[in-house]
Amino acid sequence: MQTSQVIVSSHSPKNITPTRGALEPTTVLRSRRYTKKARVSPGHTNIRAGFCSSGREPEPQYLPPGWSAYTHPEGQRYFARESKPRIITEANLHSLATQDLVAGYIEAFEQQCIEQKMLVPDDAELFLEPDVASTSCGYYLVDCSSRVVFWLEEVASDMLDLPATVTDSHLRIALEEHYWTHVEYFAMHRCREVDLSLAQLKTTLLHARVDQMTSATSTFPYNAKECSEFLEVVKAAQECVLDGHIVATIARLWNVILHHRFTIHYGEEHARLSRDQSILDCPATTPSPFFCILSRLFFRIPEANVHQFDQLYVDNLVYAEPWREAMKAHRGDWLLHASWALALLIVDVLSLIVPHASRHLALASTLFCNMSLLSAVILSMRHHWATTSDASDAATYLSEARRESSGFCWTAFAFSLPKALFLWALVLSSMQGFVWLAAVADLYALIAVPFLLVAIALCSGALPGTWELPGAHFIARLRAACRRRRAKADECTV
Repeated sequence: MQTSQVIVSSHSPKNITPTRGALEPTTVLRSRRYTKKARVSPGHTNIRAGFCSSGREPEPQYLPPGWSAYTHPEGQRYFARESKPRIITEANLHSLATQDLVAGYIEAFEQQCIEQKMLVPDDAELFLEPDVASTSCGYYLVDCSSRVVFWLEEVASDMLDLPATVTDSHLRIALEEHYWTHVEYFAMHRCREVDLSLAQLKTTLLHARVDQMTSATSTFPYNAKECSEFLEVVKAAQECVLDGHIVATIARLWNVILHHRFTIHYGEEHARLSRDQSILDCPATTPSPFFCILSRLFFRIPEANVHQFDQLYVDNLVYAEPWREAMKAHRGDWLLHASWALALLIVDVLSLIVPHASRHLALASTLFCNMSLLSAVILSMRHHWATTSDASDAATYLSEARRESSGFCWTAFAFSLPKALFLWALVLSSMQGFVWLAAVADLYALIAVPFLLVAIALCSGALPGTWELPGAHFIARLRAACRRRRAKADECTV
């Protein structure tokens, strides 16, 4: 990375010591806009006579020539200088020390352009983020006509926290996404110059709404209702006088569109056309033999949960709406089996005082009911946030839950505890009928218990094999033979 010295202007205050630092490439997403640690301490003060009234103008805060102050609709203040290229910074230019620091970095930028023989477009914008602590300054350039961000030097994408890409066109989509984020953050100083492409945005959202309405696996991150609301916003923006509020709003929508295009590899050879389609070369995960045994003992419920998690987290992507629906279904299932386990627990306790009942079966069923009830309560409390979470929180949870070798196996196993434990409690409690029958009729009814367990295991899929009617395979073979004989007779017909 090339660096340049900071040239301090000659009009700097005498108490300012010239500093040496570097212009370091950064991105709009790495700015400290939402992570500032500064604190203020409000206090009471005396209000001067006529303060802020029309009859007494307040004393102005002077800025360097060419600079103007703007306030973003969210409340963030920033400064812009009308020049070629235009300069933008969030540093407090009401401070003389900051003015001198920014001026030095501007001179360093101009010197670096001369050294590298870099021609910067006249309509470009330069963002500067001085860091007094490290005597350096983060920067990036914005090409407003090409709608991309760029830098004066070659820099690795991972050093800028940019996502991995497959082609130059794929990388360009990421850079255009950063452009729209920049327009959103700094929307007030050139609101009448930026091209918002409202007509194109409207048709894009219209297609996204229809895609969501007609496809269960649409890749667009917002549902049909939300797309309709976005369309209403765009229509209202076309009717309003263009100002910074409109620019910030539309830029955020374009940011969503470009991020969606990047994740689906829009325009690439291998684009993602459905939400459950994997296009990345990700290492496969293999369940351990121990998990396979546990899954069969738990009626293969964990295997179904693993499949669901894999469908929710294809290529490390998660969509908010399917995630919320899945977690609502899981929480409802946990609470349902918790209520059933509580009812069965009462039956088991009562069976302890019933004559001819097996105390061992009742105690075993009671234990499974307690475990089912406890696991359901813990899981429901642990995941209460998931039903209203956004995609970012869901992605964080799934990335932590997914193991490199086994995938979602153990999370899926935990999710299956309330239902599987209740089913085993129900099986044990149902066996009380054979005990009562053996005691009342003096029959060896307990001999049928192993056959009952095998039948339950086959029906639930806990044991390998298929369940079909006797003679079904023979009938299918007979029909196939008849069709072959008929076809042969047709071939011999003259």
